[in-house]
Amino acid sequence: MNWLSSINNGVKLWLQTKQSALRVIIQSKFMGIVSNIQPSKPLLVLGNGPSLNETLATDSEWIQLYDLLAVNNAASHDQFEVLKPRFYLLNAVTYFQADEDLNELYIGFNRDLYKNLQSKTTWKMTLLVPFRAKKSEAFQQLLASNPNIDAAYFNQTPIEGLPFWSHWGYRKGWGMPRPHNVLIPCIMVGIRLGYREIALVGADHSWLADLSVNEANEALLRHVHYYDTEGSKPMKMEDRIQQPRKLHEIIHKFYLSFEGYWLIKGFTARHRIRIINASKTSMIDAFERMSLKEFAEDMPQK
Repeated sequence: MNWLSSINNGVKLWLQTKQSALRVIIQSKFMGIVSNIQPSKPLLVLGNGPSLNETLATDSEWIQLYDLLAVNNAASHDQFEVLKPRFYLLNAVTYFQADEDLNELYIGFNRDLYKNLQSKTTWKMTLLVPFRAKKSEAFQQLLASNPNIDAAYFNQTPIEGLPFWSHWGYRKGWGMPRPHNVLIPCIMVGIRLGYREIALVGADHSWLADLSVNEANEALLRHVHYYDTEGSKPMKMEDRIQQPRKLHEIIHKFYLSFEGYWLIKGFTARHRIRIINASKTSMIDAFERMSLKEFAEDMPQK
């Protein structure tokens, strides 16, 4: 049966290769992709998991040795102005949709985030965003309103299939493993920026413990972040047209995220790029676990 399994896997990879090649042709941009800045420090990705609080409390002296990349709604909270990240990545489509395409919750999130980015960013910072942001009126107004903020663009296109193809697409910046979690584009864009050493903190990914199903058979997820450790009330997860997702659909999204880290691990191993997970708590099993102090001391001197 092993040979049959190998054949099935080979056919699957070949079909994925053809499908993602077509996806790249249709969806990806080939000019103006974020490029190498020849960084002098390693990159530290600040995830929004609750464990980030412990990292900020215990590892502040080591954090200073890194270029920082914040994500999602971090600008709406006090630590943003303390940390002054060099980069800030937004990935979800909802950040760039017009109000008429969003519900009130997301409209409020976006208004608060854009307002805080505009008013709080008093240092030079690059927003890393998908190409779709170029069509967002609110995003373009943000760039025009604060000269400290500039933008660099990346392709979100999912690239899958045979490794020779997917790794080629990753190197070109045509796409990445399915970006169902913001940390996947953080790592891939970080590599495009030229970082060879990348550390993750606040990457708890403890979603499974926060899933539930109510008496109406609705799958709910409680959102917990470093700025809200009590978490939100359990909420329905919705697709792009605001239809509730079924439990197996939610878990499948989680699966794709965790699988994506292993695909990144295979890519980085071939290109001598080192990624470590320094989160105090994390469910990610793909990357080497190491503290920021150990990572900083283990890196070659530049």
